[in-house]
Amino acid sequence: MKFINIFILLSCVLLAQGLAQPADKIIFSHQFHLSEADAECSSCHGKATESQAVSDNLLPEMQTCYDCHDEDDTECSQCHSNPDEAGLAPRNKKLAAKFTHKVHLSEKIACLDCHQGIAAKTETGTFHRPGSEKCTSCHGEIDFKEEQAKCLTCHEKGMDFIPSSHVVNWPKDHGLNQQFGNGNCSHCHQVSYCQNCHEGDNLDHEVHPLNFRLTHGNSAKANKQNCMTCHEEQMFCLDCHQTQMVMPKNHSYVNWSNRIPGNGGRHAKQAKFDFDNCMSCHNDAFTDNVCVTCHGN
Repeated sequence: MKFINIFILLSCVLLAQGLAQPADKIIFSHQFHLSEADAECSSCHGKATESQAVSDNLLPEMQTCYDCHDEDDTECSQCHSNPDEAGLAPRNKKLAAKFTHKVHLSEKIACLDCHQGIAAKTETGTFHRPGSEKCTSCHGEIDFKEEQAKCLTCHEKGMDFIPSSHVVNWPKDHGLNQQFGNGNCSHCHQVSYCQNCHEGDNLDHEVHPLNFRLTHGNSAKANKQNCMTCHEEQMFCLDCHQTQMVMPKNHSYVNWSNRIPGNGGRHAKQAKFDFDNCMSCHNDAFTDNVCVTCHGN
């Protein structure tokens, strides 16, 4: 008898689940309304021009829809997947607490400048709110350690700004994220923040291997821009190469240069072949123009 009761109970539960109607979902296409119906953002979100708080509900009311759609001829099922239990569109709760649409719109910032991708959206459910990289494209990059107060212009004090990626092993792994990840470090950190740890005696051997002094030339040829991330000035290279008398191998060849009229030796051929390579070291901006020594006359 006990098992029969359990069976009946389970059957009732499954039957109730089968008969239960799915939750209502708003049927709306931004793509259609913007591209084909020629609607403006303000046609539905008119309250945004005066909104000064993220708590404001800027979603259109049903009466707003009836400004264009006939109230008597429009079926509820046109906008509601479950018209018998019609619900409201969900709101985005993950917003900067002090953000104001009014200020941004008064600066002639277009809605689609921040809400990128929404013009192609055919369904509801996904929010197209701007990320921090979009904010910094106008407000400029900051150094979080030094200028955290600037974040509080839009965010509440006490908010945890540390990204989820910054776990215990982050100091060791952050370099890989910068090279192969999304590269958004600059949203919070200026280049100087990196250089304070990665220059001079602070340089870690895990950044440059022990024999890097012998092999760095290969890395520089393969990816010069990677070197320039920290060593921005050409003089960084020249100071060491000139002090240590480090020159390209071909500069030691017997016939590298000579004063035979009409024959400048191998360096003349090399200069004709790749003069930019010569100028990477022999440049007026960085050192004495050694060409003038022989070619001045």
